[in-house]
Amino acid sequence: MPGIRRRVSAVVNPMSTAVTRWWCGSALRHLLTGHGPTASQRRLIRRGTPVMRAGRVASARQETGQMEARRKAIDDLLSRDGHKM
Repeated sequence: MPGIRRRVSAVVNPMSTAVTRWWCGSALRHLLTGHGPTASQRRLIRRGTPVMRAGRVASARQETGQMEARRKAIDDLLSRDGHKM
């Protein structure tokens, strides 16, 4: 019995994986459920560009500014509570 199960799994698993990969990135999933990438996000994914929530790509300048703001907020919080780095 375990041999049969292994053989069936060996056949089914690759097909299941392929269907799952297709479904996760499909327009049909987005259309039916409202979840998953939009068309513009799928284009960015194919190009290998990072995707943000609104489907826009953050510039390096934005990310640097965000990281600076976060670093400053953490430093302020730590200095307020009397923590030492």
